[in-house]
Amino acid sequence: MAWGAWDAVWDRVAGAMVGGAVAPLLVGERAQTEAEYLAGVGGRVAGALRGLADDADSVGAGGPERRWMRAVRLSAVRGETPPGAWERGEHPALVGWRAVVQTPAPLLDPARGVFPCSQLVAAVRAAHERGGAAAARYAGALAGAGWGVSGIPLAAQRELAATVPPRTLVAAALVAARGDAPEEWPQRRTQAVPGLDRENRRPFAVPHPHDPGVVLCTMEYVRGSADAGAVVSLCRMGTGDQPAHLGPQDTVEVWLHDRPGANRNLHFVLDEAARMVARLRAEGRRVLLHCAACQSRTPAVAARYASASRGVDVVEALREIISAVAGHLDNPELSRAAAALDGVDLADPRAVLFPDGMPELTRTPRI
Repeated sequence: MAWGAWDAVWDRVAGAMVGGAVAPLLVGERAQTEAEYLAGVGGRVAGALRGLADDADSVGAGGPERRWMRAVRLSAVRGETPPGAWERGEHPALVGWRAVVQTPAPLLDPARGVFPCSQLVAAVRAAHERGGAAAARYAGALAGAGWGVSGIPLAAQRELAATVPPRTLVAAALVAARGDAPEEWPQRRTQAVPGLDRENRRPFAVPHPHDPGVVLCTMEYVRGSADAGAVVSLCRMGTGDQPAHLGPQDTVEVWLHDRPGANRNLHFVLDEAARMVARLRAEGRRVLLHCAACQSRTPAVAARYASASRGVDVVEALREIISAVAGHLDNPELSRAAAALDGVDLADPRAVLFPDGMPELTRTPRI
C-alpha cells in the first residue's frame, strides 16, 4: 500500500500501539515493559492490525477481546470508533471501549489550547476510574487507533521512552499492518536519499533568533551532530539517523507531514512540539529542532516556540524565522496553524508575511 495514500491510516496504526502502552502514564501508573505489553494489550493490538494493508476487515466476531480487536482495526482504517456491542460486560476491553465511546471530543479552539484529540486522555482517565490500569490500556489503544500517534501527548511519549521507546512500538505496529519491510521507514537505517535536493537537504543550521540554545537545522546536520543535548525531529528518521550519543529520552520524534490536509491534529502537534522544545530547554539542554530540509515544518514550530515561550509576536516570528532558514510557504497550513494558536487569523500567510514577495535567500550555515 502506498505510503502517501495511507499516511493517515499509518498514523492511527501507530497510535493504537503507542496509545495502549502510554495509557498508564496518563493516570499515574507505571508503564509495562515491552515484553509485558506485547504479551497483553500490545499483542492484541498487533493481532488486530495484522495484514491491515491487504484486508481492512478480517478480525472475526467472538468474545469481548475479539470484538475489541475488530473495533481497533476498524478505527485505524476509518478514524472513528465503532459503537459495537459495548453496552454490557465488565471485561477491561469493554470498559475501555465504553469509555472511548462515551467520552466526548471537544471542538477545536487553538487559541484556548483546546484540541479534539484531548479526548484520548479523557477517555483513558475515565476507563481507569472504572476498570483500573488494564481498562486504561484498552482505552488508550482504541482511542489511539482513532486519533493517531500524532494525538498522543509528547511528554507522555518521552516518559514512556524510559521503559520502551515509542519508535519500537511504532515499528511493531507498522510491521503487523503492512508486513516486514526492512528498506521502508520505520525499519530502514537512514532516511537520507542520495542525490535528492542536495542543495536544501545538506547539513545546515542556524541558531533560533530568540534562543541560541535552540538550533534550527536539517536532518543531515542532526546525523552528524556530536554535541546535541536533545533532538526534536519533525520528520521521519531512520534507525541510525539520530546522534549515537543520545538516549531514547533525548530524542523526540513528532508525527508531522509537510503536505496540506495530511495532519488531522495539526494545531495540537505544533503546540506539543514547541512545548517539548521548551521543556528540554528548561532542563538546560542544547536542542536541535529539525525536519528534512528545515524550510517548512521547522520554522512553524520554531515560531510557536518563540510566541509561547519567549513572548514574541507570532507573525513577526514567522517572518523572521522563515527568512533565517531560507524557508518557504508551499504548505501555508503550517503558518496558519501556528498563528491560530495565538488567536491570529493568517488567511493568506504569503501576503501578510512577505507582501513584497518572498525574499531572495541563500543557505549559508551560520553554526
